[in-house]
Amino acid sequence: MDTPTSTPDNTRRKSSRRRSANQFRAAVRRIWQDWWVEILIGVLVALAIFLLVERMSIRQTLRAWLVALWHGLQGLISDLARAVIGRAQNITLSDMVAYALLLMAVCLVLWRVRRRLMTLPRFTALKCPRCGSEVHRVHRHWHDHVLDLYVPVRRYQCEDTDCRWRGLRVKRSRQR
Repeated sequence: MDTPTSTPDNTRRKSSRRRSANQFRAAVRRIWQDWWVEILIGVLVALAIFLLVERMSIRQTLRAWLVALWHGLQGLISDLARAVIGRAQNITLSDMVAYALLLMAVCLVLWRVRRRLMTLPRFTALKCPRCGSEVHRVHRHWHDHVLDLYVPVRRYQCEDTDCRWRGLRVKRSRQR
């Protein structure tokens, strides 16, 4: 028995549906990228108005949760303060020296890692690590800005259309 094969018409319809779905997703993504702050503001204003005019017990419940959260945070802070004060009262000179040595060791490790990252050609070369093509800068993500506080990084993309690698490169420091 013969199985039905895809006709060119069926294939065209399927690809047309896929294309229109992708176009719709792209349009939604563009709208979200351009207007996410305004959408968030609208949602916050709508929620605030709803909470002001509603007659359910949401306000009392929300207030009770916030009060419980506040009391929990106060208890946590006071317990933490008592623990720190108790530990500080029992600290010896050798403990303080040990903590200072550990802090110095951690600082030296962080400094050395940062220095290595900033000088290794593997991380500073402005070539694609996959194919060796030229790269160009693109917009960074939020976490790139956080990492930039420790190591100055920039986000790059490969110019080769087959590769399209995206990643971070360390900003070259001035040579002395």
